[in-house]
Amino acid sequence: MKFFNHKFLMILALLVVLTGIGGCKKFLDVVPNDAPSLESAFSNRSVMEKFLRTCYSHLPDPTDPFYYPAYFTSWDEFDVRRDSRSNNSIAGLIAQGLQNSNAPYQDYWSGTGGGHPMYVALRDCNIFLENAHIPRDIDETERTRWISEVKFLKAYYHFFLLQLYGPIILVKENHPVSAKGEDFWDYREPVDSCVNYIVQLIDEALPGLPPTLPDPTTEQGRISQVIALAVKAKVLATAASPLFNGNTDYAGWKDNRGVQLISSVYDPAKWQRAATAIKEAIDAAEGNGYHLYQFNKYSGGAGTYAMSDSLVQLMTIRKAITESVDKNPGVIWSTQQQFADGKGGSTGASFNFGVLGNMLKTLFPAMYSQDQTSYVGYLTASWQMAELFYSNNGVPINEDRFFDYANRYKPRRATINDNVGAYIPTGEVTASMHFFREPRFYADLGFDRGYFELATTTIDGGATFGVYLKSRPGEMSGAPSCYAPKKIIAFETSCSKGLANTTYTASNYQFPLLRLSDLYLLYSEALNEVKGQPDGEVYQWIDKVRAAAGLNGVVQSWQIASNNPNAPATKDGMRRIIQRERLIELAFEGQRFWDVRRWKRANEFWTLQPTTWSLTATQPDQFYVPVTGTQSRVVTFRDYLYPIRQSDVRVNPNLVQTYGW
Repeated sequence: MKFFNHKFLMILALLVVLTGIGGCKKFLDVVPNDAPSLESAFSNRSVMEKFLRTCYSHLPDPTDPFYYPAYFTSWDEFDVRRDSRSNNSIAGLIAQGLQNSNAPYQDYWSGTGGGHPMYVALRDCNIFLENAHIPRDIDETERTRWISEVKFLKAYYHFFLLQLYGPIILVKENHPVSAKGEDFWDYREPVDSCVNYIVQLIDEALPGLPPTLPDPTTEQGRISQVIALAVKAKVLATAASPLFNGNTDYAGWKDNRGVQLISSVYDPAKWQRAATAIKEAIDAAEGNGYHLYQFNKYSGGAGTYAMSDSLVQLMTIRKAITESVDKNPGVIWSTQQQFADGKGGSTGASFNFGVLGNMLKTLFPAMYSQDQTSYVGYLTASWQMAELFYSNNGVPINEDRFFDYANRYKPRRATINDNVGAYIPTGEVTASMHFFREPRFYADLGFDRGYFELATTTIDGGATFGVYLKSRPGEMSGAPSCYAPKKIIAFETSCSKGLANTTYTASNYQFPLLRLSDLYLLYSEALNEVKGQPDGEVYQWIDKVRAAAGLNGVVQSWQIASNNPNAPATKDGMRRIIQRERLIELAFEGQRFWDVRRWKRANEFWTLQPTTWSLTATQPDQFYVPVTGTQSRVVTFRDYLYPIRQSDVRVNPNLVQTYGW
């Protein structure tokens, strides 16, 4: 796809520089005073740098759950059905099955319905690349780096569109001024062609990028070789996955040239190509000092902590997400903006709780029953997330021979002998399924009568915590919650109880876009697909992630505790184990949506009925009774890819609608 490249677009793009980045920090937070004109757009280094920031400013905001696709659009990770604001938001309407082709929601193709226009982003990248040679007062090494960054951004914006729409229009260059009529009738290109072009752009960008950011403090959010290689790995893993590799659902999807847009023939070579790219990214990351995060209680930033080994393990899991980037070697790429309360919603959001960061503020009153402060339902992690996590033996709870799965809903009182004192106050009663779970369950989820560890809720340096969630009816105003996504709330966040209410101060951090554990699990997945059957190399990479989470390796765990001990020995069994490990390890990080789609498993997860504890009972034996709702979603193959506006199809006879829409 090409766009006009004339004075109007140049001036418009420069106006974006002037007005579009005022809310950003650090690298992106420099707003020029120059008057926009064609002559001044690339007249010197300073203005060129501002245009570079414009190219960065189009990055989708992964902390805005109403407009970013990965959170509230599916109900299987966050369940917002009991909160009218969230359920009737753009994302909530998609989750209700109300996506449409007349006025699509989260329209990242044209920029309507709460989506950002990615083709405008691609146009701006092309304008930059076409004019980056003009300024003379710039060091050539710096010019090369900037060009490489924009080539990567151009690749990433194409990839973002590819994940949502499958075959897309490739914007290799902008239309010349002389273009007319049918010159704009561009085609959606086959997915394989799109992938090859995206990879080509990243490969072109790599030599000009620094291996890592020279100054992460001031350049946070910019692109390095390690980031580019990691994204390349994700692109090729996506291309090798069932959604785009041998998907017969789209066998009839052809354009008016007769070109098949998604191949219905499975190609195992795609997984080998992905495996090679993932290993290259891992080698580059490890060679530049990246490794899985490990919390050190003797250098925790706020001083020395007196935490038990169990609490240190919880901090390792939580702070792998929320630790500051200069102290977190496990985060490869994170948002440039900080993630916390007070960050405004994007795309004209009218909601008071427009971003995930605001869940910090609204969750804490649930820890103080006497406050009776209204609780915001969109904070609720789905019931299925609590069932997802392993037992303390490192296997699914329905497979664990030692876990009383049939009686998991029965109330149980915590005793000293249970050895759960780090997670549940002794003497408190909660559901049996909250006992004997893996560390990530306790690090990731807040649950009724479970501790919510914060730096301000301990008086003995973390040896004990005095505040736990109370979320039964009558203990908070509004709809009670089953579970809350504790993982993404920083330990350093301040919460205290006053005479009238609670006070809260956010702890800011950059939200992770891509972690090293993601690459480890992706490599295990790719190797499992490449090999005839799993072997030690397949197990090695998933076991690294499990070790960091305090679990034994896959083979050992399944042999000791699972009623299906041979599952890791088969390709199909190991595939499901790896996929579940990804869903657990990357929970609440905006990855589940993309993984479920590329695996073609949405019909398993997006159709689940809402479940909660009793909405009226206050006594444990009556409260811990699952209540299943009736509202569920029907999912077909068409829901895996977004539609484009029907009006766009009408004005371009070569543009075919997404298949099924």
